[in-house]
Parts: sequence; C-alpha cells; structure tokens
Amino acid sequence: MKPVRTMIVIADDALARFVLNEGLGKGLSESAVVSAHQFAEDQVGYGDRPGRSSAGPGGTAKHGFAPHQSADEEGRARFARRVAEALEQEWQGLNPDRLILVAAPKMLGSLRKEIGTVRRASLSAELPKDLVKVPLIELEAHLGVVLAL
Repeated sequence: MKPVRTMIVIADDALARFVLNEGLGKGLSESAVVSAHQFAEDQVGYGDRPGRSSAGPGGTAKHGFAPHQSADEEGRARFARRVAEALEQEWQGLNPDRLILVAAPKMLGSLRKEIGTVRRASLSAELPKDLVKVPLIELEAHLGVVLAL
C-alpha cells in the first residue's frame, strides 16, 4: 500500500513553513519557508490618520474616511495570498495526497479564503494554533491528532 503523503502549512501573519510527512511514522521534513519580509513591494506605508474629504468646492465641512480594513488585516490578507501562491508551487513539486493547515485563528481564516478550490478538496484538517516557532522535531507531538486522520 502506498503511504499517504501530507503537506502541512504552518503559518502566522509573517512566516509560513511548508512541512512534508511521507507517511505514518516517517517523521516530518521542511520543504520551504516563506517570510513576509521577502516581499518588499508588499510593504505599504500607512498614515496615522485616515484620509479626509471636503464637502464640495469652497465648503468648510470635512469628512473622514474609515479604512475598509485595518493595516493588520490588510497585511494578513496580502501574506495569505503569497502563502497560497507558494502552496501551489510546492504542491506541484512535491505532489502530496492531502493538505493540513495550521495557523493562528485569524490567519487560518485568511488562508481558507485564499487557497484554491483544487487545494480545498485536498484539505483534510485544520488546526487553529500558532506553531510557527515550534522546532521541527517537536511538531509531530502537536500534529499527532490531525496527522492520524
């Protein structure tokens, strides 16, 4: 019987690790790391205050604009798009059988929105935890429940 290969994406708002499991009892190996700092063109400066507008020509009334998303939400969504792009590249190169997403709850929601329908069909589990800084050797203990599914 062919072992089930699992790609695990472990992410927070600034770092994503791609980890591969070659089958039950085979351990984990890191295949790639993506950092938000790699994408300097994504770094957008934000002012301290939202923009303002005049009521019309010669008018004295001023109206403030509320941002649609906070700077944190916008940065998280932008990085989630980058992680989804990297996921597609890694998936093509490694050709795993299933996908597991592990991220802090807000990032997990952003990743869900960004991964394509093809990858969504391969999604076997989600774990709402921030495990980005956990060493590779200790990850299996945290992922045991979702790896066994």
